[in-house]
Amino acid sequence: MTELADMIRIGIVNGDVARIQNGRGVMLSVQHGTVWITQTDSVADVFLNAGESFRLDRDGRTLVSPCGPEPLALVTLASSSRTAPLAKRVAAGLRRMWTGLRRVPWRASLN
Repeated sequence: MTELADMIRIGIVNGDVARIQNGRGVMLSVQHGTVWITQTDSVADVFLNAGESFRLDRDGRTLVSPCGPEPLALVTLASSSRTAPLAKRVAAGLRRMWTGLRRVPWRASLN
């Protein structure tokens, strides 16, 4: 399950390019329009229409650009399923540490 905090929705105007750096594993979904996707060191470009998705399969630079007749494309980027659990574990560890720190009695020293 992808949480809202793990998702970013962007609008890309015709003539502009969205750049994603080291996005391996990110799920790119098109809500409106048509986009062209090209990835570093890939010979196969990808074209997606509204309702279609593609998981970025390599690191490096990925370029996403509208390529249809619509004036813009609306795209959602969802974080990689392999990095989301790590972020949740780190957040849980920090929460436990903070809870532990709050329980330590604090004594003021009067020097």
